[in-house]
Amino acid sequence: MILVTGGAFQGKRKFAEDLACRKKKGQNPAEIVEPQAVTVNGESGDWHQFQNADVIAGIHQWAEKLMETGKDPFAMVQELLEANPSAVITLDQMGCGVVPVKASDRQYREMVGRIGCMLAEQAEEVYLINCGIARKIK
Repeated sequence: MILVTGGAFQGKRKFAEDLACRKKKGQNPAEIVEPQAVTVNGESGDWHQFQNADVIAGIHQWAEKLMETGKDPFAMVQELLEANPSAVITLDQMGCGVVPVKASDRQYREMVGRIGCMLAEQAEEVYLINCGIARKIK
């Protein structure tokens, strides 16, 4: 798995697509999944999409849906990594900026940060994107 992280709208998705394309030796990625468009139900076709995706763009959005429905996002992300170890995953950084006032927003931000640490630890490579420029940090 390759993790691509950085702030919102910094070019993570394009970089992830390019990486997936290079991994497939020039072919376009077969499937790109955007978690905000996927319902949370590990037993439907949605889970199949995650298992077969070349790029999972914005996994933090899926983790948020899991958290809102009472599912364990850490367990589900780990399950995803086991099911699709070759995916390129993008994750927005949440830890910079003003600390949210609402407790639920702080919990979400902390959860995303911890998932980012979990992903980075298990990733073969980690890239940090800022202003469309990628820097390999692992």
